[in-house]
Amino acid sequence: MFDWFEKDWLSVFVPLIVFITFTVLAFWIRFKFSKYINSKLEQIKWAEKDILLSNLTIIVFYWILILGTYTAVEISPIKGSLYIFITRVLLTVFFVSLVYVFYGVITGILNFYSTKIKKPLFTSFQRLKTALTIIFIAIGILILFEIWKFPTTPFILFIILGSAIAVFAFRDNFSNLIAGFEIINSEIIKKGDYIKLETGEEGTVLNVTWRHTEIKGFEEKIILIPNSRFIKVKLEIFRKPPKKAKEPFRFYTRLNTKKLTGLKAKNLMELLKYIKEVPDSVIFYHTHDFIEEYHYLIPQPSNEFALWVGNILGYEALSEKLSTIDIFEFSSIGELRRRIADILEEYINNNPSDNNCREGEEFHFIKSVSVIMPTPYIAHDLREFVQILRFISPNSLFFHIYEAKLRVGKIANDFSLWLSESLAEERLVESITRIDPYMLTIEGVREKIISTVESYLETEGVGE
Repeated sequence: MFDWFEKDWLSVFVPLIVFITFTVLAFWIRFKFSKYINSKLEQIKWAEKDILLSNLTIIVFYWILILGTYTAVEISPIKGSLYIFITRVLLTVFFVSLVYVFYGVITGILNFYSTKIKKPLFTSFQRLKTALTIIFIAIGILILFEIWKFPTTPFILFIILGSAIAVFAFRDNFSNLIAGFEIINSEIIKKGDYIKLETGEEGTVLNVTWRHTEIKGFEEKIILIPNSRFIKVKLEIFRKPPKKAKEPFRFYTRLNTKKLTGLKAKNLMELLKYIKEVPDSVIFYHTHDFIEEYHYLIPQPSNEFALWVGNILGYEALSEKLSTIDIFEFSSIGELRRRIADILEEYINNNPSDNNCREGEEFHFIKSVSVIMPTPYIAHDLREFVQILRFISPNSLFFHIYEAKLRVGKIANDFSLWLSESLAEERLVESITRIDPYMLTIEGVREKIISTVESYLETEGVGE
């Protein structure tokens, strides 16, 4: 042993000196040089420099020790399988530490910014960190396999297959995450905004998360919209809160029943006689309720008197004249009754001969009995008004549009009065008042009012 040491002492001493030298260099760089570099970088306004330096300072120390060990082994008499084993261990430590440094720097930066971002994205950053951890572990395993000459093909196939399954299974989450990051970071949609999608969803934004946007819609309904939807469909955003009405609009509806009066006419003279005598509810039934019953026809029949005179008695000219009466021009049943009676009286005076109808085809006078009830729907602004219009029943529409003129005694409807008195939207009032309900079905009137209000919101900027 002594003879061997005396003969080959340099082969042991030199590698040892080399290792000690690298060790001293490593400690010097860690404690002296790093302080020098840090002092020079203090003037640089880069918040992430501390994260980078803290990771590099430690890892450079170990890299120098690894390099010193490798150099010492290279110039030492160690050969064969032991040499291969040591070098592989050193390479393993080096590459694993390299991966660890990159992971530490990236996650450190993510942690730094996660304290500054908006709360909804915090969970997204945590998930991103988890994904990065899996990625770096996979990279580290691949490096180890390569260094130690293990077959990597099965592992790569496993990663590819697992990634494909993950992408397929979480494809919606990925698209929602990307869209959510853009929405929140760019403040495309903010809490309190009123949004409307072309697919029909609309409401006030309550919260925006990385996966979905929560809005409050019609009837206080909470709707969760996936963020990816916003990049696929047309979106309207109204920033300005809507103007509140002085008094909210309460929607009412009517339940209508009919009751036979026992009165019936077999000719024009009897028809005229009873029209002058019957209560207003009878005239209302044969005009307004008649139109509601035939609301699907365009143009709608004006009144049932004209229909009976033409189809049963055969007086086509008189029927046509009665059909020209626009019942919505009259603010009271009394005025409408007088107009019908005047036309009949004028025709009878000019045509004294009067024919009776066949038995069983008499005109039966029917009385309208209505019950008015409030609905749970209340509109505080134009947006709520439009939303409710889409859902209320035809009976409610008929009550507020067709019956309103007779009830309030004005050439207007309930909607126009509310828009004028509670919102002072006179230009919108003019547009809605010009809608001719006689030339549209009830559903046509509904769509016309909705489109008119929506166009007004867009062009006038009300509530935007």
